[in-house]
Amino acid sequence: MKKLHLFLIFLLFAVTALAGCSSKETSVSKNESAGKTIELNYWVPFSGGDGDFMKAMVEEFNKTNPDIHVKMLNLKWEEYYTKLRTAVAANQGPDVAVAHTSKLGELVPANTIEQLDPIVEKAGIKWDSFNQNILDSTVFEGKHMAIPLDTHAMIMFYNKKILSDAGLLGDNGEPKMEPGSEGFVQFLKQVQEKAPKNVMPFVATSNGNAPFWMWWSLYSQMDGHLLSEDGKKAAFNNEKGKEALQFISDLVHKDQLWPKNVKNGGEIFAAGQAAINFNGVWSTGTYEKNQGLEFGAVTLPVLYDKKAAWGDSHTLVLPANKEPDEKKQQAAIQFANWLAENGAMWAKAGHVPSKPSVIESPEFTEQQYRNDYVGVVNDVNFMPNHEKLFPIGDILRANFDLMMNGQASVDEVMDKAEKEVNQLLAK
Repeated sequence: MKKLHLFLIFLLFAVTALAGCSSKETSVSKNESAGKTIELNYWVPFSGGDGDFMKAMVEEFNKTNPDIHVKMLNLKWEEYYTKLRTAVAANQGPDVAVAHTSKLGELVPANTIEQLDPIVEKAGIKWDSFNQNILDSTVFEGKHMAIPLDTHAMIMFYNKKILSDAGLLGDNGEPKMEPGSEGFVQFLKQVQEKAPKNVMPFVATSNGNAPFWMWWSLYSQMDGHLLSEDGKKAAFNNEKGKEALQFISDLVHKDQLWPKNVKNGGEIFAAGQAAINFNGVWSTGTYEKNQGLEFGAVTLPVLYDKKAAWGDSHTLVLPANKEPDEKKQQAAIQFANWLAENGAMWAKAGHVPSKPSVIESPEFTEQQYRNDYVGVVNDVNFMPNHEKLFPIGDILRANFDLMMNGQASVDEVMDKAEKEVNQLLAK
């Protein structure tokens, strides 16, 4: 009996000790969990140099922020948004993702991304630290839906050697041209007359985005609108819209200053075979790698009433989650703001940073070319935040291609595009 009593005492002691040990282990486990590095899945749709620059930025963030680790997945542009929407619908979306401003009109109404105001406020990030023009394009019904990273716009590149040899380069290192659309055409005619015969006065890719972006830039300089105020009707088939498109048509067909059937205008300019090239800012990074190419880069000339240009922005969004993790959301916002704060790294790809403080920093101002076109950040006329913006753009591109290929007149193209857009909006 005495032995049994001693055994029970020993057993009780052992159980108590184990319970204490277990309690300690549970406490340690919780503390370890609380101190663990937060893992973020980050999706991007970048190709070429953009992908390399963003990869370098993520690596730098991970080095300098040991409490957060970002894993980047780079998907093809063609399938990116489809995969993003599918993943969010299955509640398997990334923690943070890149979204173009032009795509927010689709993502916001579908509840694909989170509203950011309460998350950003808790993180202590100030919206007024971003460029207002870019920031405004990310606001829906008074709510901020994205952290702007940049703006990327159409600008003008020019070959300094060709223009200098032709006596058309000013003392300021910029093209000597008279203002307005007539001055621009006269300048190109002088290039045609004075430059070698194998030099194209003006070059841009003949089909697809380039004519569309150029039209929107010129139409925006006349304060043109794409859609009616309620977004239910096309509003571009008017005198201003036709004038902008006729200017482009005349460059190709009447004045023959822009060659027909150019498959890649950027390659021709990079090879030193063109004087003027309208292209996106991202081409800067490509052109400066071409040894022997003496070029300049400035905002688009004012051919009509005011400065304006086509442009879009890369932004950072938080994909919707049925069971949001507050710590991950805060970490994602910190990461997004870090990318914007370190926009000088991203500017190496040619993009213009979204934060004025970055634009004013030595890390940015010391970069060649960027300062010459940085003003485009305020010139960009963003297209309306509409859920059918991309299919509208597809209609305009397809019809403008008919004009570029000489298959239809400006009036025919605008009438046809208006009809097709209105049919789309009526669905």
